[in-house]
Amino acid sequence: MNNPDSTSILWNKAARNGIILGLFTAVCRMAAQGVSLSGASAGSAVLNSIIWILQTGGCFWMMKFFLERLVSRHEGVTNRDTSRYGMMLALTSSIIFSAAMLFDIIYIAPEAVAKQMDLFYQLYGPAMDSNTRSVLKTIEDNYPMIMFFSTLVYSCLYGIVLSAILSLSIPKRNPFEKFMDKQEN
Repeated sequence: MNNPDSTSILWNKAARNGIILGLFTAVCRMAAQGVSLSGASAGSAVLNSIIWILQTGGCFWMMKFFLERLVSRHEGVTNRDTSRYGMMLALTSSIIFSAAMLFDIIYIAPEAVAKQMDLFYQLYGPAMDSNTRSVLKTIEDNYPMIMFFSTLVYSCLYGIVLSAILSLSIPKRNPFEKFMDKQEN
């Protein structure tokens, strides 16, 4: 898979599968946010933990599934190809996930940020001077942009590390293959 056509094929597949992976992650995150906004209780903490486990396990499984499907559908795919495809998948799914979180914070649940900042001011307000308050106000005004880029960076890095780990064993290789060939001759 080292020709220019294969790169465009990989980007096309990564974009389609990245939408699926990014939307799955966004739905899990929004579900956890909805549980958190319903009130703090032991039940909501347990439900949030279950959602987090589902999200993490689902992301692992989907990444592995997409990498293995690439190997099964194309001849001559190497570990380098699966690693490259995993990085493409991580980037595209990160863009979708970050955009969904930005949409959520701007249009669906803008009160969540206001509640968080109000809680922060209640807890730490007496210890803050006017300069700290003005900096926090600036951060609050720019929070959607800060959240978008920080989510994009950490989720992309998370995906790249995951794809690097998974691509070591996809496709499966026999480490003794060369030795066995010499034995047969």
